[in-house]
Amino acid sequence: MKKKKSGINGIILIVAIAILAVIAVMICITVIPKKDAALEKESTGNKEATAITQDVALEAIKNYCFENNPDLEGMADSDDYTIYFDVSTNEAGEIVVLYRSYTGAQTRYYVDPASGDVYVTELVPGIIDEETRTEETFNIKDYQK
Repeated sequence: MKKKKSGINGIILIVAIAILAVIAVMICITVIPKKDAALEKESTGNKEATAITQDVALEAIKNYCFENNPDLEGMADSDDYTIYFDVSTNEAGEIVVLYRSYTGAQTRYYVDPASGDVYVTELVPGIIDEETRTEETFNIKDYQK
C-alpha cells in the first residue's frame, strides 16, 4: 500500500511542478513587456512620442525662417513690411504653415505631425503661378525650442 501512496504523491508533485511552471511562464509573459516599455521610456528621457501640434509647428517654422534669414525677424516686427505666417491642417492630415513674404511670394511648409518631416512649396504670383515643390526638406524637431 505504501508504494501506491508514494506513486500518487509523485504524480501530485509532478502536477504541482507543472502548475508552478505554467504560472511562472504567465508571469514572465505579462511582466517582461512592461519592463521593456519602462526601459524604452527611460531611454527616451521619459518623453512620450506625441504628434506635433499646429502651434508647435508654427513656432518651429518661424525659428527655421529666422535662423535662415536673420533680417526676417526684424521685418516681422516692423510695420514697414507686410509679411505673415498662417497655419492650418490639410485633408491629408499634414500641418501647413504658410509664410507670405513682403514680396508677395508664398512659401508653404508641409509638416508630417508624426515624424516632423517637412517639405516646402513656393508660389510667386506672376512668376510661379502654380504651387511648386522645392528641394528643401528638413525635420521640424531640429527647430523646436
